[in-house]
Amino acid sequence: MKKLSVALISLSLLTSAFSSVQAAEKALSVGLNGEQIRFSKSAPIIEKGVTLVPMRTLLEKLGIQVKWDQATRTVSGSKEGLSFSLKIGSTNATANGKAVKLDVAPKQIGNETYVPLRFAAETAGYQVAWNPSLHQVMLTSGKQSEGSHGFMWKVENKGNTVYLLGTVHVADDSMYPLRPEIERALNDADDLSVEVDMSKIDPKEVQQQLMELGFYKDGDTLSNHVSAETYAKLKSFLNAREMPENSFDNLKPWVIQGQISYSNIADDGLETGMGIDLYLINKANKAKKPVISLETTEGNYRLNNSYSDALQERILLLSLDPKSVVPPAPDVPADFFPKIWKAGDYNALAEASKSTGWDPEYYKGIMSDRNVAMFEKIKDYLNSDKKQTHLVAVGSGHMLGDKGIVPLLEQAGFKVKKH
Repeated sequence: MKKLSVALISLSLLTSAFSSVQAAEKALSVGLNGEQIRFSKSAPIIEKGVTLVPMRTLLEKLGIQVKWDQATRTVSGSKEGLSFSLKIGSTNATANGKAVKLDVAPKQIGNETYVPLRFAAETAGYQVAWNPSLHQVMLTSGKQSEGSHGFMWKVENKGNTVYLLGTVHVADDSMYPLRPEIERALNDADDLSVEVDMSKIDPKEVQQQLMELGFYKDGDTLSNHVSAETYAKLKSFLNAREMPENSFDNLKPWVIQGQISYSNIADDGLETGMGIDLYLINKANKAKKPVISLETTEGNYRLNNSYSDALQERILLLSLDPKSVVPPAPDVPADFFPKIWKAGDYNALAEASKSTGWDPEYYKGIMSDRNVAMFEKIKDYLNSDKKQTHLVAVGSGHMLGDKGIVPLLEQAGFKVKKH
């Protein structure tokens, strides 16, 4: 199990922009409890934003008993007291005895019958989530997990309600399903606020921003900005991975660190595409709820680019040789935050929040300044006359600590309760 500084885990959101772009090149797939469903001849398709899959393969994998009425062209399915019925070419369906209107009707393509994946799976008791990085629809049985607990608080003022959810940006499918209170908070909310709405990112714009801010220009190179010792450690890292020694010469340290951290996270089976933020964003988009970005990718890039050469080198060393950094930043397993998030361990989160203060310049930029800006927005929600409900979902590291969002709200006179 590779280790990452707690201070670096919060930077993984930066790489999510690129995983979303790469996903567009992958074929659509369907996963069931972590295993990909193999459709022998006909692949899943998307129509009007709805995933349709070959009926028989899907229902057999889900353990659903299937009946086909040729006369009425109706499919009926049942499993453990749950049932549904669909008619080819019709958007009228029933789910557990109740009439349901489908966005897209089941259809016949050649000799294959296609049915809406989400409708069939959710009616049979499965959790459905979208993994952008894998371009995969994930199905999880209710028995697979009791539901991750997470970190959530509730604040009320002047008829307004704000649910604060501390998220994790990298995770795996064991994080799902989420406990019902989190799902209800999203369902009850008028909108969802996140650090950055990754579903609205323009790949060309992000690439241009990175080229402008993250690459050296006019013949300048990395070796002019880090010590010979640090550069040698980077070359050793690249040699160990059979990569050219000059692979990163044109990149600034904060960009290199992001690439290394992302690689380490992926090696440990964690993905930005499985993060809680993206899960909530996709569900909000499906429900046509507004998704509000509290920050921008460009703002995050400019923040990291604003750090002094000395700090950027120390951040890079945290990925290459953490023990060489003075003062040291605590290193923890890459799955530390996912584990404490699933357990809802608030005490562990509070301890981890202290470690982000290892460098004053870093802490001011990555935490305190950003936390204050997000706190001001949340305060506006609570002091509004609109009497609305908001779900604010940002990285768990922003919630506690001296300048955390929760303490800032309490200091402003709001009553914040764990929920």
